[in-house]
Amino acid sequence: MQLSREKEIEKLYETFRQPLLRYISHKVADAHSAEEILNDVFFKAANSLETLKEKTKVQSWLYKIASNRIIDYYRRRKENYVDIDDALFYSNEDENETIYDELNCCVEKFLHQLPKHYSDPLKAVYLEEQTQQEYAEQNKVKLSTVKSRIKRGKASMKTFFEQCCTFEKDRLNNMTHCTPKNSATKKC
Repeated sequence: MQLSREKEIEKLYETFRQPLLRYISHKVADAHSAEEILNDVFFKAANSLETLKEKTKVQSWLYKIASNRIIDYYRRRKENYVDIDDALFYSNEDENETIYDELNCCVEKFLHQLPKHYSDPLKAVYLEEQTQQEYAEQNKVKLSTVKSRIKRGKASMKTFFEQCCTFEKDRLNNMTHCTPKNSATKKC
């Protein structure tokens, strides 16, 4: 019984390895990550093959596993992803110095340079953790106005940071490090 199961898994691997890898590679740019996802798919398939009720649907089953693994991959990346717009206000849980830590010294300074109608909603939503709706209601402003002001405020903050710092990005355009443009000062 064990031998036939192993042969069945081997046959699945031989039959579906290349098509699944093409599918995964089309969705995931990093070749190493695509291979890891493919290995996860076959590991999951090997452990769950006996739960597959209709053996004729094995191809769609494998692609569904691959699709779920790709979603998991992007969820993990999103947790680790640092965008300059969001790095201004959010920290990740990494023990090393984060981009947030590097930029944090400048956030207050740059917020003070913004017009009050941009800085106030940014502070309320990102630093005081109010929802945009709550801020709109408290200040008797339309929600669309708050959203617009936050968007413009974030764009201005991004400009301030780009003027003072150089940002290093990985090949997927994720920000990995910032260096002040003025070498005389260590931070902004």
